[in-house]
Amino acid sequence: MEKIVSGFSPKAFFEEKKGNLIGFSVYKENKCGFDGYYVTAEADESFSCDKALEFIFECENMPHTAIYSHSLYWVQPSFGEKTEDIPKKTAAVIFKKSNGNYVYVMTAVGDEYKAYIEGDKVGVKIYLYSQYPSKKIDNQLAFIVGEGKSITELVNNGARAMCKFMNNGLKLRSDKVMPEIFEYFGWCSWDAFQIRVNHEGLLKKIREFKSKDVPVKYAIIDDMWGDAPNLKTSPEGAPFDDMVKVMHASPLRSFEGDPERFPKGLSAAVSDMKAEGMEYVGLWFPTTGYWYGLAENAPAYEMQKHNVEAAAGGRIIAIPKEETAERYFDIFCGKAKDFGCDFVKIDNQSCHFFYKGMHPIGKTSRAMQRAIDKAAFKHFGGALINCMGMPTECMLNRPESAVSRCSDDFMPESKSWFAKNILECAYNGLLQGRFYINDWDMWWTDDAQAEKNALCHAVSGGPIYVSDKLDRTNPDILCALMYDDGRILRLSDSAMPTEDCVIGNPRLLSRPFKIRNSFDGGAVVAAFNISESGAEVKGTVSACDAGLSSKKTYLYYEYFTGEFGYVNGDECIDVTLEDNDCFRCYTFIEKTKNKPLFIGRTDKFNSRLAVISQTEDEVVLYEGGDFAFISDEDYIVLDEEGHEIETERYGILVSGYCKRENRRLKLIKYDN
Repeated sequence: MEKIVSGFSPKAFFEEKKGNLIGFSVYKENKCGFDGYYVTAEADESFSCDKALEFIFECENMPHTAIYSHSLYWVQPSFGEKTEDIPKKTAAVIFKKSNGNYVYVMTAVGDEYKAYIEGDKVGVKIYLYSQYPSKKIDNQLAFIVGEGKSITELVNNGARAMCKFMNNGLKLRSDKVMPEIFEYFGWCSWDAFQIRVNHEGLLKKIREFKSKDVPVKYAIIDDMWGDAPNLKTSPEGAPFDDMVKVMHASPLRSFEGDPERFPKGLSAAVSDMKAEGMEYVGLWFPTTGYWYGLAENAPAYEMQKHNVEAAAGGRIIAIPKEETAERYFDIFCGKAKDFGCDFVKIDNQSCHFFYKGMHPIGKTSRAMQRAIDKAAFKHFGGALINCMGMPTECMLNRPESAVSRCSDDFMPESKSWFAKNILECAYNGLLQGRFYINDWDMWWTDDAQAEKNALCHAVSGGPIYVSDKLDRTNPDILCALMYDDGRILRLSDSAMPTEDCVIGNPRLLSRPFKIRNSFDGGAVVAAFNISESGAEVKGTVSACDAGLSSKKTYLYYEYFTGEFGYVNGDECIDVTLEDNDCFRCYTFIEKTKNKPLFIGRTDKFNSRLAVISQTEDEVVLYEGGDFAFISDEDYIVLDEEGHEIETERYGILVSGYCKRENRRLKLIKYDN
């Protein structure tokens, strides 16, 4: 900060403001260039469940971007100029100092207490709470803080430091492997069927995909396949919000397929789906069994009765202790495996507020998140999508799993939703994306925002699955995302905003909003117009925007216009986006000694990823198709059978087409 932690002014908060602090100390330790602040405190009466110790560090007003919990389950960005603009329940803040440096503050979760940031007129407040009455805070890691010139380096180093400080098995995204299933294109049943998902409907959708030659490799049987009789009180065609109210008031009777919608059982449905050609099937369920827990004395309860307890509102849910939580998730994941499923999507992970007054949040979150990971690795080799679990008590307590949702629920046919979603997902790349492969959620191929959503998912670096309704899948939208076998062209990081877009609200600025991601030897930048007014925006794109070196030269290629050329790393390309429906996708490839320089499959957003290898006289593609390369010399291109491929030249760009099976191209320099 301008005054980096100049002093602490501790204040204790108690129920009805009773009690006194009888001890307080702060200990500082440095790891990976970040200072971690540990707090010890004692009171003569129990700290409040909602807000225990609060302390302030003073700093001047600075432009900043905060990432905060806007709900119990999801986080999103907030932009401001004054410290008092920082929202309550903020997990992390990036400040821009007057000297051009940045400061990154990130909160932690300890054995009992969780920390949050909150703005104040005199500075920034850090407060701790545990949801459980206690008179002591014992050497609790509250937050870490570091300073640097590059936002990218700062958030990466901050994540690395947090792993060291937490010392609980937390790993960086770069140390995790995407489960192989999610390297392919998938489909989720939610929007097609919602709570009325059924055996025959699932088969109809699979047959539709087959008839349209869409290579879907996995399907998620989503909310709600199980036996939750109260759902029948929501009539078909009921308003969405009314349906959700019924869902959230419904307990689970049995962890089996609903007897009317799955008359032959869930195992039969999974088996029939695979017989129709769906290679992998995943099962959705929330941590609570269903939204209102388990129905007392019903089959699901009897199966879990030694592992559950009554919590807030009477919900019967898992006892959040290591042994019971492990048994609980082992039973449910084991059942999913017995049904024939290949992975799980576990929802409602931010369930810890149900245990208020019963267990400390640090203990509940560590036990539950570890149990989820352990069960998913035991039964599915780690093939798991974490969902509704973005608060730090979830994010910082998973030791192994790789994939986590990073946005609120998809809402179709809405430009405002699209703007909200791209901001959530991109800025969550700065925080959650340093630890996880971010999942940008499902979407529709026939939505008015479909091509924009396709581009977002191409740049996301995460899994790609849609939730199309029956008879509404548009195969053309999907072509740029994947190969003919359904494998997606996936970038190597979790997408985040370009550095010049991190500070300041992109919806209110008259410049493109840019997200970026990388691959070996280059990077991709996608530019969008998300202006709140819908007016034209103008700006620039560069290789430096993509996190590449300012000292190197790069080939750039724009997917939609075909624009191309060579630029230095810090050289800017002008971009004008006339309205909210204009967007661009720039691939930057480092110029090497290899000639010619292959752009790759130009019919794919991430064109270069289609190049498996290249030498002076040969290029190997994942599969054939439209291709292009850059060369100021003439080449004859031969396919695998030695036949010449017809090419066209546009200046230094040469384009052509080879059949899908022709993966290996021979390049022969033309000799006059």
